[in-house]
Amino acid sequence: MRRMLLLAAALAAVAVVGIAAAAKPASVSISAARPAVVYGSSVKLSGTVSNHQAGEHVLVLSAPYGTTFTEVAATDTTAKGAWTYMASPQIETSYKAAWNAAMSRAVTVKVRPRSRRALSSRTARRGTFTVEVNGNRPFSGKYVLVQRLTPSGARTVKHLTLDVSSSSMFTIRLPRHRARVRVVMPSSQAAPGYIAGYSNVWKSS
Repeated sequence: MRRMLLLAAALAAVAVVGIAAAAKPASVSISAARPAVVYGSSVKLSGTVSNHQAGEHVLVLSAPYGTTFTEVAATDTTAKGAWTYMASPQIETSYKAAWNAAMSRAVTVKVRPRSRRALSSRTARRGTFTVEVNGNRPFSGKYVLVQRLTPSGARTVKHLTLDVSSSSMFTIRLPRHRARVRVVMPSSQAAPGYIAGYSNVWKSS
């Protein structure tokens, strides 16, 4: 009798666990490999579906800055219900994943404008450079900061306003050795929809 009671209790416990598992709502997760990218670059989005099965259809939705969510891609899950998608946000963009009736939380990828700095000419003590800033809109009339990088930190040496082509040319004095120069667009000038951008660093030989 005792054994029968124990068996009945065990079966009841299994049934409760099974019911609880069946009642668990479907879900899909999402994450971004990086919180920010440079304009023109890509970022990997990934997640899993709660049934951990391959071949499940996942929709990717995006909402670029100032817009609402719309479907931009579809992908199928692989082993263990995992999915991935390479996104190329042109401006700060939020993403969600949808699977069956489930919707993930939103993740936001911020975007930096692409700043290119190039050396045009150089003398023993001066360098002439060009800078161009790119995004999905012009940055004409915005300003950038020309900085020299020193052991004690960044030092701003020029304040430039970009022309109608979102570019500018500048000449600065250079130390004889180990000069390091970059151009920065502050977030106040990059906004809205962009965060601060940084050019590559020029190093003297």
